[in-house]
Amino acid sequence: MSHYYTDNKDLPSNRREFEYYFDDVVFRFTTDNGVFSKGKIDYGSYLLIESVYKLNLGKQVLDLGCGYGPVGIIIKHFNSEIEVDAVDVNSRALELTKLNSDINKVDIKTYLCEDILTLNHKYDSIILNPPIRTGKKVIYDLYERSRLMLNDGGHFYIVIQKKQGANSSISKLETLFNKVEVINKDGGYLVIDSYN
Repeated sequence: MSHYYTDNKDLPSNRREFEYYFDDVVFRFTTDNGVFSKGKIDYGSYLLIESVYKLNLGKQVLDLGCGYGPVGIIIKHFNSEIEVDAVDVNSRALELTKLNSDINKVDIKTYLCEDILTLNHKYDSIILNPPIRTGKKVIYDLYERSRLMLNDGGHFYIVIQKKQGANSSISKLETLFNKVEVINKDGGYLVIDSYN
């Protein structure tokens, strides 16, 4: 079975567009088959954006597992001074992120890669809505690699549902970071900030 955490180039395309209102701004997004939450921005991503977009995210921000780009695009819109990199394993998702960043007039760099360490770059903030369906092994590997890619004083932000393993994720993050804090929660979702 194909899902969004793969790079299935043979999947038929069926692009669609929708408008999304956030903080009195209208964003327009194009999505397609084979990307996460193609019909709308999921509540977890909304809560993640809402929780972090007014924080001091530093200069260098990574939107990890960017999908079609809503997290990075919206954060960049409200923080024009930061540099946002978007990375995914799905080439279709990255193509849409490029398109959507143009549509919404923000400048984001995109990278297709299986191993984020190959970016050879450090960030002040890394933001992730974990690909839950891939399982703990993949997700925890992303946590570990993200820690290695943070600048001193950097923050790693994730959103996860309580019923999808939030408590075990917190336990894992506590083995990697000195501080792990729930900074927002709603509708069964927790937004977690991990830092040293």
